[in-house]
Amino acid sequence: MLNDADTKLLAFAQALELSIRDVYATLVERGTKTGDELAILELMHSHHVAYQQSLNGVLGKKAATTRNDEVFTKTVAALSDPSQTWPVLLDLENTAVATHSAIVERIESPKAASLIASVVMIEARHAAIISTLISTNLGQALDNPAQALVAP
Repeated sequence: MLNDADTKLLAFAQALELSIRDVYATLVERGTKTGDELAILELMHSHHVAYQQSLNGVLGKKAATTRNDEVFTKTVAALSDPSQTWPVLLDLENTAVATHSAIVERIESPKAASLIASVVMIEARHAAIISTLISTNLGQALDNPAQALVAP
């Protein structure tokens, strides 16, 4: 059973995942990427769908029902220039990693912390993959300069 603080943290994480899911869906629907790039977008979208569904399962009736509109709106606006797709997504994934890592530090439930930690691992891989589409700089692929979003 989750305490109120953990429930709020997980719902915050889920709202972020709903936003990221919708960002990837928007990019896929735009049709500006094809081939391997489209496949990457579709795969990452499916991962974020799975993350939010997992959080939904843990939260049950207390699950987030809406995305974080601030994150979604800001990100979609930044994606209006198709040449910025990968840098914007790198920043988004890095922000998710930083945010979820901060949540893991605060959460009390070991099972919930384990779930969020597993999401962090894949999102960090997303960031590394996206980084290789931008540059061959290994430091860029491994360093995360993003700031965590503030969770309740």
